[in-house]
Amino acid sequence: MTPPSILITGVSSGIGRVTAAHLLQRGFHVYGSVRGGDAPPELADNPSFTTLTFDVRDRAAMAAAVADIGAAGRPLLGVVNNAGVAVPGPVETTLEAEYRRQFEVNVFGLIAMCQEALPLLHAAKEAGHEPRIVNVSSVSGYLTSPYMTFYSASKFAVEALTDGLRRELLPFGIDVVSVAPGPTKTPIWSKGSTQTSGFEGNRYSHLIPQLDPYTKAAERNGVEPEQVAAAIHRALTDERPRPHELIMNKRWLARLVRLMPRRWQDNFFTKRYR
Repeated sequence: MTPPSILITGVSSGIGRVTAAHLLQRGFHVYGSVRGGDAPPELADNPSFTTLTFDVRDRAAMAAAVADIGAAGRPLLGVVNNAGVAVPGPVETTLEAEYRRQFEVNVFGLIAMCQEALPLLHAAKEAGHEPRIVNVSSVSGYLTSPYMTFYSASKFAVEALTDGLRRELLPFGIDVVSVAPGPTKTPIWSKGSTQTSGFEGNRYSHLIPQLDPYTKAAERNGVEPEQVAAAIHRALTDERPRPHELIMNKRWLARLVRLMPRRWQDNFFTKRYR
């Protein structure tokens, strides 16, 4: 019997890598995208894993990869839009290329992936399956921290896209949900502490020494990527998955802050940046 397949973008490291391994262990065939080079050995050496090479900003390469999935003949039961990038910096001084890149990867790449894969998901539904799209969002899609504004704006967009697309596709039997991690023990945090160009040589330069301790603390106190992978698995397989699942320590605090008046939120976030 042909195993069902899942497509995951961005499996080179972090949440994507761990999720791919998690799904392979549970009998799925996983198509995982990398931008270049080889997939991690623990994935590439598994006969139930197929490496796809594309950047989510390259529509033609994405279309070719989806065509290959269709030609393989396995039903595509899910798409996990995981590929993402986060670049900290003040709105005032962040380079246009940097904020455009975050939207091109986190938002426009996600839209393109959905559009390319949906014909296969509709075909899976017609064959009797329950296909899903899972968008990896973030707590930053609900709360906006200073100096992560562009990343947060992109994740707010992901949440809106998730809700709108779900409401468009439910009549066709395709569910669309989001999994929103808080700080997670992945390389995205260590990368963020070294991306300081927006802070350099301007009125925000005094904050540079705070970036490394802040990101190290966030990573140290973050959730394990395996917790996020388990949530993605639930989103793909539960009979009626939550439309949005927040995965973080002290979820109650994030929910409480979100309910605060905006000026109270201002004080909560800005007191740590002086």
